[in-house]
Amino acid sequence: MTTRPTSTRARSRRTPSGLARALRAALVACLVALPLAACGGADAPGDDGDQVGYGGGAEGVVAPALADVTAPAAADATGGIPISQAGVGVAGPGDVVVDVYADPWCPWCQRFDEQYSDALMDLVDQGGVTVVHRPLAFLDARFGGTYSTRVVNALAVVADESPEHYVQVLHALMAAQPPTDQPAGLPDEEIARIAVEAGVPAGVADRFTAVRPTPYEVTTAGGGTEERTATSRLFAPWVAAATHQAALDLAEVRVPTILVDGVPVDDWTEPGSLTDLVTAAVAARG
Repeated sequence: MTTRPTSTRARSRRTPSGLARALRAALVACLVALPLAACGGADAPGDDGDQVGYGGGAEGVVAPALADVTAPAAADATGGIPISQAGVGVAGPGDVVVDVYADPWCPWCQRFDEQYSDALMDLVDQGGVTVVHRPLAFLDARFGGTYSTRVVNALAVVADESPEHYVQVLHALMAAQPPTDQPAGLPDEEIARIAVEAGVPAGVADRFTAVRPTPYEVTTAGGGTEERTATSRLFAPWVAAATHQAALDLAEVRVPTILVDGVPVDDWTEPGSLTDLVTAAVAARG
């Protein structure tokens, strides 16, 4: 099912500050350089581990392929959530495509959202532009905890069951981003509250914490693999697969990574520079 996104609420425009620029430099180190790996946890077969992430937090987890996991209804085959004039889950034919790779725990991604979310949605509403949001969950391994995975799983549930609210929930969660020195992140109840305030039905938000036994593989000392089972959130396999796919698709994944028609945008920090670039690309299509 596809639905048209409702308009986003007005948001103040703020030029990135010196602090934000410093954060950008610090976050250069946040790279996806290898398949999704857990940050410790139990490693015995059948152990439920953290009961959030794919593999339950075990070490040596082999990232699944997108083709082998269940994706949200609004997701495309490449691990993204397309948003076009036709709706969430639909890529407009012939549209200029803006890919946004972001981790919900990344401060620089939060600043990108503050600066460009409304402007990009305005371009989507005008037609000719599809924004593909590509949620990543790899900062858990850097900062500790499971916050990135829990938020991306929640976004996946919204993309599956309430896609018309996806944009609002995404922006609300970015705005409420906790500090990276608090590895617990926001509690599940707060994530659900934010989503409900953004319009998601309470019954959908209740599924943010739903779990199921999920088979996975880990590498063994002999170089082979071993199959195990752990309890994880509903879309944890898709979260792991989409995060791993980003590492396969891009030579180096920084947060955020922005592409316009497949071409990386080196510097979007100048106010209006990204929207000018996208507008020019639309005009060039005639």
